[in-house]
Formats: sequence, C-alpha cells, structure tokens
Amino acid sequence: MKDVCVVFAGTKFTDKHIVQKRQQLDRYCSVPTRLTVLTDDPARIMGIGLRDTRAVLLPDDWKFTGRLCWWYKVFMFSNTINWYGDVLYLDLDTVLVNDIAHLWTYEPGKFVICQDFNRKFIQDYPVSNSSVIRFPVNEYTAICEHFDSNWQQISRQFRGDQDYITWWFKSHTGKTWWPTNWCMSYKWEILHGGTKHGSPRITYPEDYLQPDREWVIPTDCSIVVFHGPPDPYETHFGKLNTV
Repeated sequence: MKDVCVVFAGTKFTDKHIVQKRQQLDRYCSVPTRLTVLTDDPARIMGIGLRDTRAVLLPDDWKFTGRLCWWYKVFMFSNTINWYGDVLYLDLDTVLVNDIAHLWTYEPGKFVICQDFNRKFIQDYPVSNSSVIRFPVNEYTAICEHFDSNWQQISRQFRGDQDYITWWFKSHTGKTWWPTNWCMSYKWEILHGGTKHGSPRITYPEDYLQPDREWVIPTDCSIVVFHGPPDPYETHFGKLNTV
C-alpha cells in the first residue's frame, strides 16, 4: 500500500475533488494506494465514505485562509503522522493521465519535487514547484518543525510553501527534481503543444507551438499540473480527464 497525500482546507475545493482524486488514483496507479487528506474538517472527509481514505486534522494554531491555505502542505512533514512508507503529495488540481507507480521508485531515498515550470523558458530556473512531491518518511520532519516554531514570520517572509522549500534546500541535501515530462504544466507545456514564451499575454494561435492540436501529452507524462489559472475544471481537458 502506497501513501498519497492531499490538502483540503479553505473554500477552493469541494467534496467532488476528493472523490475525483480517489478515482484518479484507482484508474492511474497500478499499485494500491491509501489517500490521506490533511484537512480542517475530518468529519466531512470521512462522511464522503471513500475506501482506503483517511483524514488527518490540520494544526489548530496555524490560521490560514484563501490562497494562504497552501501553507498547510508543510504539515505533511510532521512526525505526528504515521505513514506506510514514502509519501507522494499531489495538489488537488493536478490531473493524472498515466500510471504513477514509478514515482515511488525514482531516485530512492531522495526528496523529489518539480522544478518550477518557468523551466520551459529559463533552463536552470532554481525554484521548485510543490504540486507533486515524494519524500521518505521521517527524513524531513525538520521542515515542519522549523515552520511550526515561527509560522507567522515565515509565511510573511516567503510567498508560499514552495518558496520556503526552495530556501530550505539551499542549505540541506537530498533534493532532486522529477524528469521534465513526468509532471508537466497544462498552460505552458500541454495546451496546443506548449507556448513559445512565458508572457502573461499569450495569444492563440501565434504564440503556440502546435495550435492545430488542442493539447499534446507526451507518452511519459503521468501528471498534468494546473498552476494558477485556469483551474482544470474550467477547461475541456480537465473535464475529460477527471473521472
């Protein structure tokens, strides 16, 4: 049984997103998984009645709302949570498109995370994107402990959890990035074959590499990431690829 973790807090997501993630795991993971939902409302999650799914209460003293709820991801590194083994974290607005079982065997013992998707335009872009993370149990509890000791100052110092994690690994070892095609950006790398540049003013069709194709998914891509707008459920791709 492999552990998958998501965060459900605030008002961005609804029960259907938990149901869809459980269904995506059943469809696109060739090994059994347990879905752990870090949440401010465990009773709501357990009331959905999904198999192989549990709810873990988020810290009461971390007070985040709206977009800042992404900071709750840091709690997955807490030593108070029991896991079977290496943990795969997924943002709820990721979309699985192929088997993900190999994500547990890539670079054993490492902390594996996406390179920020600005990588498409800046090859050595040094920031990480925390939409898809795998980490070994009990190896990175200090990330949570350090944050918990001064969460108010840290959440003001950094724009979000991925900037904090990027900073953390400037002085700690063990991090590596996923292969580029395994986890890809919908709006920059998948839609119409990807964009030619990263400007916020992208125009169809001239700014796309394959404008005649609605999207292009490489055969080795397992997860499509929606970072910022649009949300997957606002797109034809998202509607077709969520169960």
